[in-house]
Amino acid sequence: MILLIDAGNTRIKWAVYRGGDILLGQGAVAHDDVTALKAAWAAFPLRRAYGAAVVQPALIQQIAAQAPCPIEWVRTLPAAAGVRNHYADPAQMGVDRWLSVLAARRLVPGDVVVAGAGTALTIESLTAEGDYLGGLIVPGYRLMLASLADNTARLNQPAGDWCAFPSCTQDALETGALEAMAGAVERARQRLARHTGRMLPPVLLSGGDADRIAPLLASPCQIVDNLVLTGLLEVADKT
Repeated sequence: MILLIDAGNTRIKWAVYRGGDILLGQGAVAHDDVTALKAAWAAFPLRRAYGAAVVQPALIQQIAAQAPCPIEWVRTLPAAAGVRNHYADPAQMGVDRWLSVLAARRLVPGDVVVAGAGTALTIESLTAEGDYLGGLIVPGYRLMLASLADNTARLNQPAGDWCAFPSCTQDALETGALEAMAGAVERARQRLARHTGRMLPPVLLSGGDADRIAPLLASPCQIVDNLVLTGLLEVADKT
């Protein structure tokens, strides 16, 4: 059995697989509840563990102390699992972004845009040939609204509803944030199509705010949970 761990900015997600595609269990805990992982993982005879972390070293050590076997903490590489990384310095690329790209390679055989709508909106471009060309980092939904509230007079108010032609400030805030995010994804999709000379690629969308922007994106667009864990599964399968 293989334990996969995604230590993200707000939560620690985990999953246990057998045989590469049989999900036996999964869960998530907040950072301050890390000790609960030990009991959750004790139910499985774990032999291997792979993790991805964008948290402080102290928390990584706490997570490792809960596991019944050593954890191999994955890092961003110049190439892995059939993907060539064209990032100028792969070490500067967040491992969560890299694993999302590897997950996309596992799930989609052709060109694909991978968008993670979390604290930040990350947008990655991957070709059918396995070339990761690069990506964008955009403020996420809440960061956009918080920035306007903190730095602009009279905009410290709750967002309203999306609409085609906002006629009040609350709706203008909501529509502006969502349109900016969806527009960045669609431009990345068009740019990848121009680069490859092929049709518009599909979008794999994940993250807590995926549901907010999915209705604004052209098809095909698919919401996929836990892309980082899927990327770790791909690494485990290829190791």
